Amino acid sequence: MLQESLAELLSKKLVMITGKGGIGKTLVSTALALEARKLGKKVCLVESTAHDQIAPLFGSPAIGHQLTELSPGVHVINLNAQDNFRDFVIKHLGFAKLFEKVFTKPIVRSFIQMLPGIPQLTLLGRLFHFVELDKDNKFDIVIFDGFASGHFLSLMKTPDAVLHSGMTGPVIDETKRVRDFLADSSKVGIALVTVPEELIISEALDFSARFAKDSPAKLTTVIANRRWPAIAPSAAALDSELEASRSYWEEQQGSQQKNLLRLQEGLKAIDPKLPLLVLEERGSFAEPLDVPSMQAWVEGAERL
Repeated sequence: MLQESLAELLSKKLVMITGKGGIGKTLVSTALALEARKLGKKVCLVESTAHDQIAPLFGSPAIGHQLTELSPGVHVINLNAQDNFRDFVIKHLGFAKLFEKVFTKPIVRSFIQMLPGIPQLTLLGRLFHFVELDKDNKFDIVIFDGFASGHFLSLMKTPDAVLHSGMTGPVIDETKRVRDFLADSSKVGIALVTVPEELIISEALDFSARFAKDSPAKLTTVIANRRWPAIAPSAAALDSELEASRSYWEEQQGSQQKNLLRLQEGLKAIDPKLPLLVLEERGSFAEPLDVPSMQAWVEGAERL
């Protein structure tokens, strides 16, 4: 049965995933997308990276900025800044002719890319579009495999920075709409992925405190990935070399448990109601991903 806190997270219209790079954030995002599909939802799974990371998990070549159904009911896209800006101007601001006449010129494109906050704002605008305005696809949930935590916090601070920039006109109107949407906790959920290692836990707590202070959206869930599973106490007697390996394993488990408790206490100081979920270490996952295995993995999350 799906953990209640994960069910709450997947009830949102937009779920944004962040965390330190290399800790399984993309796998968690993909597993959540597959679980949302199991719940009967039509899913849009989004990334914004130089090279496609999600498409290969489904056994697909790179798809880029092209919405593609890679698994039944799961559509994937890798947004890029230039096409985001085009979509923002045409679909959000309604300036299709102006875009063709002005914004396609190389010098204008270069100037716009230098404007502070524009790439971040247009990315948020595209996520907003997929959730609220896309009448063609009508997704039930959009899951964004977001940036590493520091970059992600900068992304979430962008609307306020633009609103206080002194600009006027339709860009400000659209920024207000996007910010109000992000601040709606009934629609938007943020999940922070971490692992039970001392330094990374410290970074997660620091990020959580800064995010609570500076972001219009609220942190919804913290997911600790890669907890080592317990060794069955009934295991047969081992030779000395294997016994040493078991001792090391149990020592690492003890260290992980201390780190998880520190994370739990630290999160309580930030938000006493913030759930902490734990996913077991599963080693590597074969590609293309086995859907039932991924669903079982995320459904096995334990709340501390």
